[in-house]
Order: sequence, then structure tokens, then C-alpha cells
Amino acid sequence: MSNSVDMKRVHDVLLRTGKCITEILERHDIPYMLAYGTLLGAVRHRGFIPWDDDFDLMLFDDTYGAAMDFLRAELPEDLFLEDEKSEPLFFHAWSHVKDLHTRATHSQFLHDNAYSHHGVSVDLYIARRMKMCELNDYRNNENSAYIERRRDKGLITPEDFSRRMADLQKARQAAAHEDKSDTHEVLALMGKGKSFELDEVFPLKRYQFEDAEFYGPAKAEVILQKIYGEFMKFPPVEERTGHYSSVVFS
Repeated sequence: MSNSVDMKRVHDVLLRTGKCITEILERHDIPYMLAYGTLLGAVRHRGFIPWDDDFDLMLFDDTYGAAMDFLRAELPEDLFLEDEKSEPLFFHAWSHVKDLHTRATHSQFLHDNAYSHHGVSVDLYIARRMKMCELNDYRNNENSAYIERRRDKGLITPEDFSRRMADLQKARQAAAHEDKSDTHEVLALMGKGKSFELDEVFPLKRYQFEDAEFYGPAKAEVILQKIYGEFMKFPPVEERTGHYSSVVFS
């Protein structure tokens, strides 16, 4: 992590933003859960992973639209809901909430710098309930739509677009020969291409995170094992990096 990033201040901003979002969601009975590195932080650190500079929430597809409506109407003025309605170049498949008192520079995902707002961000991923036999088609369709959105907005080189579409065509061909008989329902979690059994997610339960509590999945350890493997083991020092190369506070 670059020395230009004050992680304590970043964490303070993210925690305040996460609290604002979830207070609105809970007030309107919109379910959500901690996800990915934020869930890992809750289980392993009871708060932020020391070098992590984002905050991940997972919402559910049947209430996602309502959640965005409530957030758009009720977030404080210094938090910006970034989605296809508010950002002309929006190409992600999930919304973000950005703090307007910070300006972050992306070092890993350079195309994110194309957005109009550059504040420290909370990701609002979407979990979709579907049959297991539908999973790979869903993933391939989502990947295709993402690549095409970036092409349409001039945020991918022609060479990278062609390479990714060729890889996607191979994935589609492989999926066409898969057994489609498994019709039990799973939750596909957007962001890292993972799926989970319903009883691994529900019922949601509360987890301590810094000085707050947030909802998380029923079986966090099972989910983290599927995503990260030996999740209680710290990564090598050289892999303890965040997303931002710098964050400026105003």
C-alpha cells in the first residue's frame, strides 16, 4: 500500500458510509450482508483488514431496485449513489456509494478513473437466486454484457475486447455441453463468480465490525473457505495491498 494512503482515515470514511447505507436499508426492511473482504475482516479481524481500502455489501436481486430508490432519496448529500442513472460512463453491473469529501486514485482498476466521482467507495453487489444448471449461462451473459458496456463507452481497447470475447466464446461452448439436470436453487454472488447454497446464506445473522454490527451470512466460515481457501491465514506481505494509490481528503 502506498504511503500516500492514510488507512485510518479511509477506514473511518468507509465505516461511516457503510453505517449510513445499512441504516437506510434496515429502516426499510431491505436485506443485505457483508461480503468478500469486508466479511473476511469481520470474521478474522472483527473489523477492517488492515490493508483493505473498500467496503463490500451484498444485496439481493428481488429488492435491489427498491434499495437503490431508498438510497437515492435518503443518503446524505455528501454520499453519492453511482449507477447507470447518475453516471454517463457507468459500466459496472452493481452500484457504488462514494464519499464526496475524498478523491481516490485507482492503481489496480485504471478504467474506474473514467467515472466523474472519485471518492472512497462502497460496493453494492447483487446476489441472484437461480437453478444450479443456469449458473454458467448467467455468468457468461453477465461477462458479455460487462465487456460490451466497456466497449460501447470507449473503456476497453479493441485488442482486449477481442481477446475477452474469444475467451468468453470458449466458455459458452463448454457450458453448452454441461449437464443441465441439477435444478436445485443456489445464490450466485456477483463480483467473484461464486455461488452458495441457500442455507449457507440464510438466515442472515449479525456480525461485529469495528464499533458496529452488520448483517452477514448464516455460515460465514463456509463461504469464506469457498472464496479464499485458508481464510484465517494472512497473505504474504507483498500481497497486502489495496485498490488505491492515493487518497486526498477535503
